Amino acid sequence: MFLRTLSALMLPLALSVAAHAAAPAQPPGPPRLSVSGADVLDPSGKPILLRGWNWGHWGKAQPQDGAENAAQGANVVRIPLRWWGFYKGRGGTVDSREDGATATAGIDPANLRHLDDMVRWASAAKLWIVLFVDSDCGQNGTQDARERQYCDPQGRYPQGHNFWTDAEARKRFINVWRFVAARYKDTPYLGMFEPLPEPNPPGVPDAQIAAFYDELMAAIRPVAPGVPFLVGGRAYKAPAIRGVYNPAWKDVVYTGNLFLHARKAGGGEGALQDIRQRAQELLALRNQHKVPVFVQQVGVRSGEDPDRRMVRGVLQHLVDQRIGFAYWEYRGSTSPDEYGVHYERGNQWVAKREWIDAVSAAFRTAP
Repeated sequence: MFLRTLSALMLPLALSVAAHAAAPAQPPGPPRLSVSGADVLDPSGKPILLRGWNWGHWGKAQPQDGAENAAQGANVVRIPLRWWGFYKGRGGTVDSREDGATATAGIDPANLRHLDDMVRWASAAKLWIVLFVDSDCGQNGTQDARERQYCDPQGRYPQGHNFWTDAEARKRFINVWRFVAARYKDTPYLGMFEPLPEPNPPGVPDAQIAAFYDELMAAIRPVAPGVPFLVGGRAYKAPAIRGVYNPAWKDVVYTGNLFLHARKAGGGEGALQDIRQRAQELLALRNQHKVPVFVQQVGVRSGEDPDRRMVRGVLQHLVDQRIGFAYWEYRGSTSPDEYGVHYERGNQWVAKREWIDAVSAAFRTAP
């Protein structure tokens, strides 16, 4: 009788110890997200569904955006640094590559200060930060004639001047990342590093894209231990995700773009079905290999969805499937018909309130 009573008393304690033992150990520094099987875990070891915004347009984020996003129910924000690319004609104002800035690993100090601001605003609002370094040249370099001229002004790289054709540029980019990782590694709510969005080097097999990620992540891990990574396949197309899957990566979340192009897909239910099929590629990877997935860019042009039926349908599908996402985007261009839920009119920002409500409703919806 005594032994049975003792066993009954000990069982809850044993279960509690086992539950805590299952959570990955937290490295020194601020609490971190972690990866366990198909889940992203919060610092307590519980699964977390990340849902929030992209602050994608460089220089557009405002000091109040973090607090606004958190009040809307967001728990994540994706923040860029753009390094080496033409960026639709704005070149030097957006491109942070400055090889003479040796103290900051080739990052323009003014751009770095703005990145500091965005990271600080997001961290203060307790938004998990997905920090990515974009490089239109490095990922490809042949997107159009202007990009080719900007990336390869001497015309020396027929396959594009990028991180696969120029070993020195690749080395510089790795140094950029080691600097960035060291700078922000102790930032509260630093969620994930996204090494290079949308890699699409011409003539390069998927295995070499995966090898690039492997080399880059291996260089970052010792600098910022415990920070997970977000990676995707060629051009971040969802069907390409399997091309970069690596079972040895235990700290990686996989991603793909899910932009809904209503006019191309025939609109209405046809467009929604197209999104579901692409999302299924991510789900198949998650289910087969027990790895987490996250959509780092999902969006619908406002002008193509006047009643917001499609955006609600897309986001509800992601919530139903327990796929986290960052909506593209919080502040955008000067056109009310583009993706941004804020647009510029002269020197003023105009909020598209019905769009903000439609997107943020998906942040608060239980899966």
